[in-house]
This record gives sequence, structure tokens and C-alpha cells, in this order.
Amino acid sequence: MTTMTALSVLLVEDSDSDAELILRGLKKADFEVRCERVETAAEMARALADPRRQWDIVISDYNLPGFSASAALAQMRAAGVDLPFIVVSNNIGEETAVSLMRAGAHDYVMKGNLARLAPAVKREITEAAQRRLHRASAQALRDSEERWNFALEGAGYGVWDWDIASGTVVFSACWKAIHGYEDGDVPATVEGRDSLIHPDDRERVQAALRAYFSGSMARYSNEYRARSRDGSWKWVLDNGMIVSRDADGRPLRMICTHADLSERKRAEEALRELNEQLENRVEERTRELRQAMAQIIESEKLASLGVLVAGVSHELNTPIGNMVLAATALLDKLNELTASAGHNALTRSGLQQALAECQGASEIIARNGYRASDLIESFKRVSVDQTSQRRRRFDLRCTVQDSLTALGAVTRRAKARVDLQIPSGIVMDSYPGHLEQIINNVIMNSITHGFDGRGEGNIVIAASCDGDMVELVYRDDGRGIAPELQHKVFEPFYTTKLGQGGSGLGLSIVHNLVQAIFKGQLRLESAPDQGVRLVFSFPALTPHAAGDAHEPPLPSCG
Repeated sequence: MTTMTALSVLLVEDSDSDAELILRGLKKADFEVRCERVETAAEMARALADPRRQWDIVISDYNLPGFSASAALAQMRAAGVDLPFIVVSNNIGEETAVSLMRAGAHDYVMKGNLARLAPAVKREITEAAQRRLHRASAQALRDSEERWNFALEGAGYGVWDWDIASGTVVFSACWKAIHGYEDGDVPATVEGRDSLIHPDDRERVQAALRAYFSGSMARYSNEYRARSRDGSWKWVLDNGMIVSRDADGRPLRMICTHADLSERKRAEEALRELNEQLENRVEERTRELRQAMAQIIESEKLASLGVLVAGVSHELNTPIGNMVLAATALLDKLNELTASAGHNALTRSGLQQALAECQGASEIIARNGYRASDLIESFKRVSVDQTSQRRRRFDLRCTVQDSLTALGAVTRRAKARVDLQIPSGIVMDSYPGHLEQIINNVIMNSITHGFDGRGEGNIVIAASCDGDMVELVYRDDGRGIAPELQHKVFEPFYTTKLGQGGSGLGLSIVHNLVQAIFKGQLRLESAPDQGVRLVFSFPALTPHAAGDAHEPPLPSCG
């Protein structure tokens, strides 16, 4: 079974027999023909205007009484109808046929050779369909470009359209408005476009275009300065892509959007200036904070020395008091001996007993004198280190022992027992004064907070050396610190004794000294009623700063 092709024919013919022959030939070629025959211009006008009919082709006799193929073709084109138009005639000259083809006819067939009609119809129907498809595609492209241009123009984006083969560049109205140009001000060429690019940016723009054309950039994008009509330079952003290529892949057309970056650049410059101002302010505030922290540390250091002075004074009272008592007793005994010798009342046994008592008093004076000397020597080392911040090599145990000796009165009054478990021989090249300040602060923190309300407590200070690193571990068996408060204890001015003598700076200063001076780390471990464990980790050789002096002598442990 053969599939019939529907064909709607507008036939311009005044002969019934010729019309019958034409239709019979089309039906034999498997066309299912629907035909309307017209003989005058008025009839053809009505047929073309009839909205119920969709014509596929017009077949026209060359010459009719009062009408002709030329008139029919002109009437169809005037109506804006694009249909295949085939002329059928008994006798038509070659010049006439060529004239009709130039006027828009698609083919002509002699009535004596109607066998050519069906193939011509099929060919023209196919080509007409292709023409309609092409027109629809072209119209869709135009509509798309119009909508695209409308959207871009409405959003304030200019457009430049580059015909690469000819070098022609079309600039949109918005593009011209961005720079203040009027029609004709800028040559519609690629050279005209390039002439507006700032000389310092031109090579960079060309390099970006070459990179995009070579395929190393997925999309062309570039920021540069373009000259406006008033001679000023304006920052702009181009984003574009190739929209058509030839059969060999060579680019034919490129379209770019063109955006004014003036506001963004002004905002960026304002932001940059603001950032500079903020950086200057931050730097200034940082200097002020560092000065304030240095003053606070100095104040705390003096306060710590005040505690040490009070403690050493208390410590010295006992040996000095013993020395005064022994010296007084020795003086009294010597006066008695002198009196007895003056009265010749001195006996051998009396002399021996007096000498024994004088020897005992002298031993008491010497023993307490040595003890007082040791206390003074420890205090002197601590005070010199803390006031001068002198860097030197020192034995860790000896330095910590000096601090404990100076704090002896404070720890005894608080009934705090300190167990020093630092072996001798751990030598550091650093700042012993700052280390003693750390020991003083953590011990006072335990006494003030950890042992508050308990009446007594135990402290253990241990240390070990692993290669170039020293680990100092301090722990007490005090009240401990709740987990939700542990992140606050190193913050400045945080204290649970606000208004009760607590400054909130002790552990903050400790933390700053460990990080800033010793270049180390501090870790806190604690739980309620489980005491506090502080783990200090720092290099045995503190990194030298400008102006550091390296002094090799080791201190002696008294």
C-alpha cells in the first residue's frame, strides 16, 4: 500500500481539460490533492485570504483572459505569501521563462510534458519546507538576540559584536552611553575598539584574547581601562564568547558584554582605605595593649617582690632573733667572767662552764648566721632576676628552689606543703626572673583559690627534659576548676575573688609569659575537687631576640 501525500493546490487555470490533466498527473504521483481553481485576480485574492485554507503550492497557467502568471505571482508576493509557484504553459519562450524565474517563480513546465510536474512539485515542496525552517530559525535567533540585547541594555550592560572576518565591530547604544559617545564617534572596527584601551592595558587585553582564541580560556573575561569621550579613563569588564565558526572551526563572530566597573572600583578603593585605617588602628591599639600588659606584668612583678620581701623578712626574723638572743647571752656571760676575774673569784670549774656556754652561744650565732645568709642569697638572686629580666644560663631546680625559699613564709602560713621533684642538671638558657614569676603566680593561685576554705594543701612541682624541650608539671590537690570555666582562667581580669583581693591577672600573665617569652605552650587539666595540673612545655634554649646577651655561667644552688 502506497502512502499518499496530502497536497493543497491553488490552481490558476481557465481550461477544464488542462486542469483535469494537471490533477490527474499529481494523483498518479501519489499526491492526495485538494484543489481550488481560480481564473481571476479577485478569486485568487479571496483564496489567498481565506483563513480556512493552508496552501502548499500555486500552479498557474501562463496566460488567461484578463489574468496571467505574472499577475498571479505579483499578487501572491504582494499578499506576503511565500509559496512554491510553478508556471504551466503550452508555449512559453525561454526569455519569458527566465523573466518569470527572476520575478520569483520557482519552475515552469510545458503542458506537453506534464510528467515533469510531479517531480518539480515534490522538489519545490521540500525546498519550501526548508526555507520555512530556515526562516523560523533565523526569526528565533533574531528574537533571542533582541530579548538578550533588551535584557542586557536594561541591566546597564553594553554589548560589542565583532565580525571577525571583516573586522567590523558594532557597539550597542548602552555601550556608547557608558562612555558618552554618540553615533559615529567611534570607528566601527576592531582597530577603533582597540584605540580606546589604555596603553598600559592593551597588551594584557590582546594576550587574553589570544589565550581565549587558542582554547586555553573557556570564556573571555578581562578588566581594563577604556577612554571615554571626555578623555577620562573608566574601568570596565568584558565577558564574551565566540558565537559562530566556519566549517573548519575558525571563529567568525564574537559577542561581548561590557560593564562599567567605576562604582565597584570606587567601593574597592574605599574599602582598601578603610582596611588601611583599621590596620593602623589595630596596630595602634595593639601597641597600647602591649604597653598596658607590660605595665601590668611589671606591677604584678613588683607585687610579687612585695610578697617575697614580706616573706623573707618573716623568714629572717627567726635566725636573726636567735642570733640576737645568743649574742646577748654570750655578752652577759663574758661580763660575768670579766667581773669574776676582777675580783679573783674565778674558779677552774667556773671558767670551764663559762667557756662551754660561750661556745654554745657562738655555735647558735654561726648557724643562724649561715641560715640568714642563705635566705638573703636566694632572695638576692630572685630579686635581681625579676627586676632586671636578665637572660642567663641556669639550673632549673636551683631557680625554682630559690622561689620556694622566698615563698617559705607564705606557704607555711597557708599550710601548703611543696614537694620539689625536679632533678638537678636541667640547664636552661632563658629568663630565670620570668620563670620565678610564673612559679610565684601559680603557687599564689593555688593558695588563694585552690586551698581556700580547706586549711591546707599539697603542691608537687616536677620537670623532665626530652632533647631540646623541657616539660615542667605543676599540680595541686585543691578545689579544681569546673570544665565550663577552664577556658576563662587565662583571660585577663577573670577571677572568682572579685572584690576580695583577686586581680584576675595571675594566670593570664603566666600564659603570656609562657608564649611570648619562653615560646612555649601551656595546658590545663582539672576537674572539680580533683586539683589543678598545669603542663608547661618550652625549649631549653629560648630563641634569641635582637639585643639578647648570652651569659654562660651557671648559678650555684645554696
